Amino acid sequence: MLTLGIETSCDETSCAVLDGKDRILSNVVSSSLARHRPFGGVVPEIASRHCLEQIGAVYREALRRSSVRPSDLELIAVTQGPGLIGSLLVGVCFAKALSYGLRVPLAAVNHLEAHLAACFIGEKVPETFVGLLVSGGHTSLSYHRGRRIRMLGSTVDDAAGEAFDKVAKLMGLGYPGGPVIEKTALRGDRKAFRFTKPKQDNRFDFSFSGIKTAVLYEVQKHRFGLRGGKVSGTRTEKIDLHGAAAAAPLPERFVCDMAASFQSAVVDWLVEKTLAAAEFKRVSDVAVGGGVSANQALRHALGRSAQAKGVRVLFPQRPLALDNAAMIARRGIELCMAGRKKASLRLAALPNLKMA
Repeated sequence: MLTLGIETSCDETSCAVLDGKDRILSNVVSSSLARHRPFGGVVPEIASRHCLEQIGAVYREALRRSSVRPSDLELIAVTQGPGLIGSLLVGVCFAKALSYGLRVPLAAVNHLEAHLAACFIGEKVPETFVGLLVSGGHTSLSYHRGRRIRMLGSTVDDAAGEAFDKVAKLMGLGYPGGPVIEKTALRGDRKAFRFTKPKQDNRFDFSFSGIKTAVLYEVQKHRFGLRGGKVSGTRTEKIDLHGAAAAAPLPERFVCDMAASFQSAVVDWLVEKTLAAAEFKRVSDVAVGGGVSANQALRHALGRSAQAKGVRVLFPQRPLALDNAAMIARRGIELCMAGRKKASLRLAALPNLKMA
């Protein structure tokens, strides 16, 4: 089956062609990241305009690279949500037009489920597994048994990727925060700063707002000589990111040590909760998806700890960790093979779509 995947949930515009479930013929991504960098984060209007400007060219390039004609396509899979409504509408409308014009079935795909599906391109899907989703907008743990998905926990405030972005901005490292903190952390001491582990009523929930505030207090001490707070992973308050980032540069040693300590704490919390969830559900497989799954420290720490407990961890290939259409196509094929009803031309974008 030749499937066209279309992904426009946020700041990337992507089209991919898959032959079956595992053979990627093309996976074209056009990112608007450079347009957002001056603002320190994603600007919805810029993201949606980029999707609208690029979708046609990206589609044609995906077909060209795969040597597939439009008439050869047998299924069109498109991101229905969650995401930015303006960006989602571009992909959904484009997919519906193609489906109607080519008389090809249409599959509506949950972006979050697709991130986990990316782990199984070229791999057999286990009957049961725990899914860890770590991205800029979502951090969650889920239990998968056959076609059923049960949520175990999610973030109560900031997602992991969002915390990386905000901490990087506090220290004047730029955007996006994940890659730059990972690189800076290589030169730092991960034991230089200690953070209190946040506590939630649900042991599988996450919270990263407190550690962001703790970093702010330390930045204030070094920049302004303030002693208004202690390092804590639980306290939250409004943070002036723009003001902190605009101040004088921080000492390089402080920045490197803070990056290493922050990353180590976040990774430790993710690893601890993920393996606790795997033990709780008595599964031997864990799938990790989302942009933060590309973080090498997380890959090493989770892989090492899981191996010691006899748990297999599956990560997507690094190019498939970020938003892309190959994962959308893969999830669309899975839904089709599972007998999920095809979407109609009344399909609507759902910016707040949940995984379960």
